Amino acid sequence: MPGFLPENPGVIDVEEVAEIRRLHFVEKATVSELAKQFKLSRPTIRKHLHTLDEPVYPVRKSQPHPKLGPFRNQLEQWLEADSRLGSSDVDRCSY
Repeated sequence: MPGFLPENPGVIDVEEVAEIRRLHFVEKATVSELAKQFKLSRPTIRKHLHTLDEPVYPVRKSQPHPKLGPFRNQLEQWLEADSRLGSSDVDRCSY
């Protein structure tokens, strides 16, 4: 189910859209039944029933970092320094 796992936050994959469409058009499941089964809103179910193709997203040339931008150099320095620590050094660090 989308939105319930950290690795799948609110994302409906192509297989789920196909299953929603199959249940509605072949099994004749109603929009309300599908919304309950997939734990999605009725408008979301309707939106996916009207889609014909899988969504195409443009590829970004670079990922912007608006909030981390000013701190990016410092973060990279910390990560570099941390990667050079041995396991015994990490054990001594108190987090």
